[in-house]
Amino acid sequence: MGDMRKDYVSERFMIISKKDDKVIDPKKLPYAPGNESMTNPSVLSLVAKDGMLQRLQDNEDEYVKDWSIRVFESKNPVVSIETENSYSDKPHYSEPAYGYHYVVVASPKQKDTFATIDPEQWSNVLVVVQDRLRWLYTQKGVTYVSIYGDQGEEAG
Repeated sequence: MGDMRKDYVSERFMIISKKDDKVIDPKKLPYAPGNESMTNPSVLSLVAKDGMLQRLQDNEDEYVKDWSIRVFESKNPVVSIETENSYSDKPHYSEPAYGYHYVVVASPKQKDTFATIDPEQWSNVLVVVQDRLRWLYTQKGVTYVSIYGDQGEEAG
């Protein structure tokens, strides 16, 4: 988990990650279909079946197959709901970075990017993001949600 620290030059807060966990080797394609066991179980997977989208989630012993979008908790979260009481004023103001850290895999195709997925897939991504936003804002202590997108080996 990280700390929120105050940047006195810009008068803004930033999150500094303390984790030194090993990052999964991207060459092993952890987000590709068939490699679901390399990530945490999905909390939401969209599956197209008979022209309809089904909302499913992984079970402990079984992963959803043929998903078009998959959402799961990060294995290396920058923020966590299990925070330590590590407030400090010295040398700079610092407090625990409380929150949830999810990964949304927008397409089962590794080569797809936000610029190349079709409009229908984009629409489905927005449905998933909206679903997570609604859920997050029902959680105790959540007052702000930040969403960002990245891709490739340098992602994260």
